[in-house]
Amino acid sequence: MNLVERDALCRRRRMRLFLGGLLATLIPATAIAQPITSSNFVGVESPLFENGAWVAITSLSPQGTRFQKNNGAFPDRIVGPDQNHAGARTTAVIPADHYSEIVVGHVGNDRNNVGPIVRVQTSGPTIDSHYLWWASLTTGVNGLFRIDANGTTFIHPRIVGTSPVVDGDRLRLIARGQVIYGIKNGVRDFIYNTGPDTTKYPTGTTGILAFPTGPALTDAMIASWSSGAAPVSSGTWTSSTFAGTENPLDEGDRWYPLPTYSGFRKAGSLAIGQDGGHNASGVWSITPPARQYSEVTLGSVPSGGGGPIVRIDRSSPGQTGWLLFLWVDNPAFSGIYKMNPDGSFTGVRVLRYSPKARRRWYCRFKEGKGSF
Repeated sequence: MNLVERDALCRRRRMRLFLGGLLATLIPATAIAQPITSSNFVGVESPLFENGAWVAITSLSPQGTRFQKNNGAFPDRIVGPDQNHAGARTTAVIPADHYSEIVVGHVGNDRNNVGPIVRVQTSGPTIDSHYLWWASLTTGVNGLFRIDANGTTFIHPRIVGTSPVVDGDRLRLIARGQVIYGIKNGVRDFIYNTGPDTTKYPTGTTGILAFPTGPALTDAMIASWSSGAAPVSSGTWTSSTFAGTENPLDEGDRWYPLPTYSGFRKAGSLAIGQDGGHNASGVWSITPPARQYSEVTLGSVPSGGGGPIVRIDRSSPGQTGWLLFLWVDNPAFSGIYKMNPDGSFTGVRVLRYSPKARRRWYCRFKEGKGSF
């Protein structure tokens, strides 16, 4: 069997559950390649240079704060009147889809931050712009930010919230296609699809950032850093029974949310939509063939619905694909829908059967025709 990209959408009411499982044989999750470059920041150096391995990010430091190293990387000064961040990007050749990973050395209080950065712009009018995983203590500022810089100034729109950190946490920020996501200590912490964003950075390099308030300079310290290629798809089929608990749904870097959607979590062998309206996710751990199918088993729910999706375009800034939607409490609207990039749905065929829990439903795309 060739299994389609395992995708599903849910319209969830009152936090109801809908998907019970996907059928097929399980394949190993995708793996991240070995680092292209890394540093343990051994020795003493100010500013951080390491034989040309680093270039300073200056837009976020009007008074000239830079990274130094002394068995860890941390800012070389605490200075005003502006907020001065220590930032540096690698000079190594990094692919467009990549990761940047740090081990938190020390965060002294909730006014100090450290973080990995990806898709750093190295030239042009948006130089120094990037995506940042900004990490602090429980009462500090924690989130995924997009830094829009121009060489001298910057703005920092917040995208999603993230969990707080403690010393020793390992934070891996990954840029893969349109998606930016973070893994903390081996567990996915957040994920965001930049597809519909007006401002976004599809390429760039990687690096690190820190903000010091003291009292000690080492209160915003990074213990180590590495960077390499992001995961890639492999194989043509996969499956899940949604065993265990995850929020957000990850399963070894298998799932990603479609543009404009928050995606899913899992609990009790069910996939559960994150939001109260529609939720849609795709699988990128595989490369499905053009002739493909996706199959789901509905969970026992009194309302809402969901179903399998085929033919998703991962590069589209909006939703794409063909959805077999099964609406439990409104079966007249069950059927095949085309998912349009503008967020709308076009009905193609009405389902003549009432959806029932624990039945398997699949959507197949073969020779330009959809069927179920």
